Amino acid sequence: MTTPSHVTLVDCTLRDGGYYNDWDYSNELITHYVDSMVRAGVDVIEMGFRQLKADKYLGPTAWTTDAFLQQLNIPSSITVAVMMNAKDVVQSGDSARTISAAFVEKKKSRVDMIRFAAIHSEVDALAPAVATLHTLGYRVAINLMQVSDRSPEEIRAFGKQCKTMGVEVAYIADSFGGLRPHELAPIMHALAEGFEGPVGCHLHDNMTYALSSTLAAVDAGATWVDATILGMGRGPGNVRTEYLAPELKRLGRSNIDVMPLVNLVSRDFTNLQRKHEWGSNLYYFLSANYGIHPTYVMELTKDGRYAPAQIVGALEHLNEHGGAQFDRNRLVGITAGRVVNYVGTFDASSWCAGKDVLIIGPGDEARTKKVELEQFIAQHKPVVIGLGAFSAINQSLIDAVAVCHPERAALEATAISQLQCPVFAPSALLNELDITTKQPRDVGVAISDAGFSLAPTQATLPRLLSAAYALALAAQGGAKRILVAGFDGFSQDDHRFQEMDDVFAKFAQLNNAPQVVSITRTRFNIERSSMFAPL
Repeated sequence: MTTPSHVTLVDCTLRDGGYYNDWDYSNELITHYVDSMVRAGVDVIEMGFRQLKADKYLGPTAWTTDAFLQQLNIPSSITVAVMMNAKDVVQSGDSARTISAAFVEKKKSRVDMIRFAAIHSEVDALAPAVATLHTLGYRVAINLMQVSDRSPEEIRAFGKQCKTMGVEVAYIADSFGGLRPHELAPIMHALAEGFEGPVGCHLHDNMTYALSSTLAAVDAGATWVDATILGMGRGPGNVRTEYLAPELKRLGRSNIDVMPLVNLVSRDFTNLQRKHEWGSNLYYFLSANYGIHPTYVMELTKDGRYAPAQIVGALEHLNEHGGAQFDRNRLVGITAGRVVNYVGTFDASSWCAGKDVLIIGPGDEARTKKVELEQFIAQHKPVVIGLGAFSAINQSLIDAVAVCHPERAALEATAISQLQCPVFAPSALLNELDITTKQPRDVGVAISDAGFSLAPTQATLPRLLSAAYALALAAQGGAKRILVAGFDGFSQDDHRFQEMDDVFAKFAQLNNAPQVVSITRTRFNIERSSMFAPL
C-alpha cells in the first residue's frame, strides 16, 4: 500500500489578510502569530508581500523587508515565504534588475521562498526574475490566478512553463472563488501533467466550498495548499487553517497540532474579524457565480451608500458588462487621464436662480443626520441635488440628480432609469449605457486641468466627479449659495481627499462662484456652519 505523501500547508494570513487592514498588524499580533505557527508545526508562513512602490502608507507586511524579518527572530524550523505581484515585476521593464534590487543573497535573508501571483499573460515574462532568484539562492513558486478562466490545455501549458523555468511548485489560484469541488480534479491533473512536480492550490471561500474544494484538490494530487487563520483574506477569505489542518492530519497527510493556534484564533483574529467582517455572504456567492472580481464586493459593501438590493443590482450589471478585472475607477467616480467631452443641449442657465442649493454627499454625516437633514429641507426649502441615483435622504426630497461618470452610471443604471426627478446628465453618456430617464436634462461635460468653466449647455470640470458636476450646475443655474451635507472628507493622505479638496479650491476661483458652506461636519477646506444654526 502506498504511503500518502505529506501535504505542505502554507499559512498566508499576514499576506492575504492585509487587504483588510493595509497590512498594518500590531507587533504583538505578529509575534504571537509567528510563535503559534512554529509551535503548531505549520510548514510555511507567508509573512507578506514584497511590494516595490511606496506611494502611500502600508504596514510592515506589505513590504516584508529583511530588516523587519530579522527582528522577529523566526526559527529555522519553519519556511518563510513572501509574495510578489508578477505585474509589478514584469512592468518594471527589467525584471532581473528589479529582483536584484529587491532581494539580497539568500544567506543574508530570512526569506526562503518567493511566490509570484501571475495572470496567464504574465508567466513567460517572469523567466528572468525566476532565474535571478535562483542565482541568489531562493526557492520559487508561481501561482496562476483566475484559473477558472483557463482551459485544461492552458493550465497544462502553464505547468510546462513552470517546469522550464525550474520553479519548485506550480500553483493555481481560484481568484473568483467560483470553483466547485468536482471541478478541481481535472484542473490539478492538467497542471500535474504539464509540470511533473509538486502542485498546489489557493482557494477562496466565496461559495463556502474552500475546505471541501481544497480536500478535493489534495485527493487529485495537490501536495501544497494555502490557508489562513479564520479564513482572513481578500474578499470573503480562504479556507481556514484551523479547519484544514485537522482534516489533513486525519488523512495522514500532515502532523500540524491545532492546539497552539487556539488563542490565535479566539483572541487576535476574532477581534480582527469583528472589525473587518470578512467571510462569505450573498454578494460574494454571486460574484463567484458571475466571475466578478471579489474586490468589487469589498468596495461596494464598505461604501455605505448602497442597500443590499442595490449591491446585487451592481453585481448583475458587472455580470453583463464584464467585471473580471477590478478597476477602482468603476466605483470611486474618479478617472485620471481620460479624455471626456460630452456636448449638451439643455440650457442650465437660471434653473435654480436666486435659491439656496443643497448638495447631498455620500458621507456618514448625511446618513446619521438623515432625519435632521429632512427637517432642514422642509423648513428652508433649498433646491436639493443628489449625486447619482442613491441618496442618504428620502428620494422624494431630491429635486434633481447629477450624473456624469460613465462607470458609476453603469453601476446605477437601473436605479437612474427609475428616478422621477430631473436627471442632469449628458445624453450621449446615457445613450452609451442604454439608460432612459423620465426627465432628462442634457448638460454636457468636459474635463480640463485648468479648472472650472461654464457654458449654458456644458460644464468643464477639473475632475470627473458628480460632486464637481453638481457644483457647476448650481453655479450655472444661478444659485444664491451652495450648501453641502455628507461631504465628510477622508484622511488627508487619501488621494480622494486631495482630489475633492482641489475641486473645491478650483471652484472658488470661478468668477462669481456662489459661496460653498458645509452644514455637516467636514474635513475639506471650505466654509463651515451647521444645519441647526439660523440661515
